[in-house]
Amino acid sequence: MKSSQVLRLKHRPKLVAAVESIASRGNLHLVDKFYYVATKLVDLLIAAQAAQNEDDGRFTGEGRLLASMLVNEAPADLGPTFWRMLLRKYNEFVRVYARANQVPPTIEPFIAALRAAMSRATNPRVQYVLGLLWNARHFAAEYEGTRTGEFREMDPAFSTLAAVAKAWRIRLGDVPFEFLIDTYAQLTDDVRHLILETARLPLPVAGRYLPGADLRDIRQTASHLDARVQVADIISGVGREIAALAANGTVDDDLQIAATEMLDLQGMWSDGSPLDVLYDRRPPQYARDIG
Repeated sequence: MKSSQVLRLKHRPKLVAAVESIASRGNLHLVDKFYYVATKLVDLLIAAQAAQNEDDGRFTGEGRLLASMLVNEAPADLGPTFWRMLLRKYNEFVRVYARANQVPPTIEPFIAALRAAMSRATNPRVQYVLGLLWNARHFAAEYEGTRTGEFREMDPAFSTLAAVAKAWRIRLGDVPFEFLIDTYAQLTDDVRHLILETARLPLPVAGRYLPGADLRDIRQTASHLDARVQVADIISGVGREIAALAANGTVDDDLQIAATEMLDLQGMWSDGSPLDVLYDRRPPQYARDIG
């Protein structure tokens, strides 16, 4: 069974009831794709420049502010089509290309798009962030010609799995646990071990101290062979649905209310965005309990 079947409107009352019944045993880590790529722009360029200047300590916490400024203000300033094109050119340049014999793109299209964005921008805050990106553009050259499997900075699986592990540490307490996920070719042994190590490190987030998680393993299985993964797919579909509703201005739908306790406090979205409004409307109890 797939989430697309369960999400049909005729099934909505039963779906809401089912989500309510398991809400405290589910976790929805919502990621705004535009914000995610913007954070990578800031992290791999501006933060790298700050680290080179031995200014990375001062930069702590500023990255989220800069990414939020871009996501919240650049679409109106540059135009939504141009803004998406800038992010797409960066994503195409940095991401890993898994298909055989596919040649990674060069840096020139991204640099040209960034230059055009600077000339197009009129909002002083957008101009400021674009200026920082332009001054740090040479760091992007480090990723030119990256071969398949060498670089996974644009793959959200790493940051997502590490973050979700910390959410389950808070939900379950200090106990060992493991993840069971659908088959994922990019999850090599090296990547898996790095995720396990990262999950075990404590992390301060937005004024909260998130303890390290005792994540023991990440196992993979074919979804059609394990009902648990099929349930996870349905929960994921619920996440997409409530996020789409929020993007259209709805934050009090029955399904959103039912899924409140599933929301992950480390979801990736910009300050003041629809997902931010959705989360702040009804913060999950487990997040409130840690202050």
